[in-house]
Amino acid sequence: MCANLGWRCLFGLVAVVGAAFWASAPLAAEQGAPAKATVFWIFLTTGKSVQGTDPSEIQKMQAAHLANFKRLHQEGKLFTAGPMADPQKKMRGIVVVTAADRKSLADYFEPDPYVKQGFMTLDGIEMEIAVGRFQGDVDPKSLAEYRLVLLEKSQPDGNEADAAMRARNVEYCESIHDASRLCFAGWLREDKISRRGILIFRKLDDEQLKSLVDELPAVKSSAWKATTFPLYMSDGIVK
Repeated sequence: MCANLGWRCLFGLVAVVGAAFWASAPLAAEQGAPAKATVFWIFLTTGKSVQGTDPSEIQKMQAAHLANFKRLHQEGKLFTAGPMADPQKKMRGIVVVTAADRKSLADYFEPDPYVKQGFMTLDGIEMEIAVGRFQGDVDPKSLAEYRLVLLEKSQPDGNEADAAMRARNVEYCESIHDASRLCFAGWLREDKISRRGILIFRKLDDEQLKSLVDELPAVKSSAWKATTFPLYMSDGIVK
């Protein structure tokens, strides 16, 4: 997930990350993550440009970037990480961790020079896992293209989904949950920003994916809107 370094670098990184962290690894929450830990979905977003930075320095930063992921995994804090394709080139990748609170996230990435020096920024959001789980027993060399669906309020000042709507959202996600379609659903806990959920699908035909997303009750009612991005992770990491 190198900021501004191109997609060849991104694909290489997901392979290295997979090989380093996901081979025969149990869930992070089962490895000694802090008691009362909260799950955080993190978007790594574009910061300042690396243009003009010596290539050897970029290589050192990349190595430290990956080493920090390995450290977080070994400490039982990291679920998964992977690059994503954002046409706006703002969101570069995702990381899912457990932490005691939002302030802890900065400490997690203190050793990461991309973050510390401002080449990438952290956009962390509390998340409630609703459907699916992160797997540990996957082949880290078997990579797959997924689809990340970001769910947001259609109108920032619109009404929140009520308890009945939220229950119908979960019921619908459970009904389409399988390894070949919807792998994961999580609800985002934000008050001031309109993001409300993350869905992760296997790569599907665009029309098939749209038809599944459009039937989510909150989307069907126009309370939420959905935006889709390619996401790259180890095959079967979520199911």
